[in-house]
Amino acid sequence: MAIKDMYDGAKTQVMTVEGDSEYFLVVMELHQGSALSPFLFVLVMHVLTYYIQGEVPWCMLFTDDIVLIDEMRAGVNERLEVWRQALESKGFKVSRTKIKYLECKLSAEPREAGMDVRLESQVIPKRGSSSTLSRLSKKIDEDVTHRIEMGWIK
Repeated sequence: MAIKDMYDGAKTQVMTVEGDSEYFLVVMELHQGSALSPFLFVLVMHVLTYYIQGEVPWCMLFTDDIVLIDEMRAGVNERLEVWRQALESKGFKVSRTKIKYLECKLSAEPREAGMDVRLESQVIPKRGSSSTLSRLSKKIDEDVTHRIEMGWIK
């Protein structure tokens, strides 16, 4: 049975203080708020983008979010362009208003000066911080420092 067939002929009514309306056909492909919606979206996204997905944690799919990770902004730009082309070739669009990037400095190496994260010609705004990623970054730094110290002791 196709997903579309599941909802063919679906009817609903509106309940008000004046009473219930007459039943009417619901004309949509998938009910909004359906428990299946996020699962089906991720399933379709996985199949459509399987050939461009990287390994975790460099590329992760969440319900309607994609996390692309790279060590350099140029790498993020390249990955983002590949995803944009792949999604738009299938009729999807990358939101130009919601997209943001987060920079996590996990090493003392300097970052690329003057390099922006871009989606085509649009500069992507930098997100201030993420408390989860900040804690993770601090924990990684602590673990690396501890392992180096233990190595010197041995």
